[in-house]
Amino acid sequence: MLLTYQIFGSANETNPKREVDIPLEVPLYDFPYNQSSGYTFPSMAQSLYITKSFYQFSHNLIERNISSRFWRRTSIVLFDVFSLYFPPGDAWLHEEAHRAVMGQYGIDSYNEVYDIPLFSETIAVSDVTDEELIGLKRDHPADMVRLHSAGIESQYELVLKLEKDQFFSHSPTWDQPLIWLNYLNNFAYLATCASNESNSITNDILNAEDQDVSNRDFTGLDCNAWVYDLFRPNEAYTDRGVHPSGVGVDRYIRYSDLTSEEQDYLKTQVKLSLLNFIDPFLFGVKSLDDYFGTPNNDWRWNATIRHHITPFGNNIGVNVFMKKETTNLFWTLNYYSNKNNRFMGLDASALRYPFQIKNLSLQSSLRASVWLQPKDQSFYANEKSLGYLISVKSYYSITKNFELFLELMNKQSGWVPSEVSLDSETAGRLGFAYHIRSGLN
Repeated sequence: MLLTYQIFGSANETNPKREVDIPLEVPLYDFPYNQSSGYTFPSMAQSLYITKSFYQFSHNLIERNISSRFWRRTSIVLFDVFSLYFPPGDAWLHEEAHRAVMGQYGIDSYNEVYDIPLFSETIAVSDVTDEELIGLKRDHPADMVRLHSAGIESQYELVLKLEKDQFFSHSPTWDQPLIWLNYLNNFAYLATCASNESNSITNDILNAEDQDVSNRDFTGLDCNAWVYDLFRPNEAYTDRGVHPSGVGVDRYIRYSDLTSEEQDYLKTQVKLSLLNFIDPFLFGVKSLDDYFGTPNNDWRWNATIRHHITPFGNNIGVNVFMKKETTNLFWTLNYYSNKNNRFMGLDASALRYPFQIKNLSLQSSLRASVWLQPKDQSFYANEKSLGYLISVKSYYSITKNFELFLELMNKQSGWVPSEVSLDSETAGRLGFAYHIRSGLN
């Protein structure tokens, strides 16, 4: 469930004279996720790219058709706020991430963003049975924790995708209000969960419900459920008690239902989430080399910090963007934490490097990630588990603006943002990208 706030910011933007590109990318087929229980759509990655492309296309459309800078930017801010309540906007993405975690196990659900809940404080994912949640908690306790954190995770991943396009493709779309909206929304959500306000919000939801289990949200306020299941992986789901109506499990966790230790841990995550605001893109700074570069240095670079709540605790990552001519490098140094231990990981990508095989011209992105994470994604684990991810993604141009892509990936057990499976898997994605090019910005 997403707790929505109508809060946003604005920022200045730089406008370097470079060739610009807005890559609208859509994975049409995501294997093996789309094959879960027949055909399941969208995966976490598919909803992420759909939402990113939706905002970039919309921002570009507004900018092309409104000449006044003031009204252009006002329109984008208003669009970003109102689109929260429509598919495939921000709230839709948030809820689809929850649905994807359940969908990989054949658990169907309904995203109530399709009902256009204008200005609703909470938005539900419904049509989930108690029996399905009981089985998920029993058989996949780490996925149960990830289920609650996936919405916030997806919003941060949306920001990262937009920032990569701003840096590497010189995307000119004005995305700063959307970035602010995501950061402030996630911070406000965590802060609300870590306060007595969550008690009254949860009570209001319960008072509005009847004995029809299908109308209930799968979890209530995400962050309260996240910390509750994080600390209690072996507790039966039915131990939550009986719903006040007398029918079904009382799914929702209030702040007052948490122990003092759990409350303190949640408050710590609220404070750590402020690290996300260490982000030059928030202020329209697409590269830091103009401020901290050296003479005759051809490399452009930027850096951000990312805090995630995870199935095992949290992760703090330092993202580094580097570009020189056709060389695009992206690095993330990860610092994973569970209850008592700290672990490290490194993620490195070379993006869209051009090469040729005989008469076939391609661009390929290579990614290699390695990590030590808690064994079994457990909050209490002292043992480390070594994992890796290797992927190659190749693009083939059909026309100047249209291309097909194929991505192949092999991943060992572990948590990777926007990859729904916590288990080892070999995966593939097939889709297309349409590029809106506008010469020099």
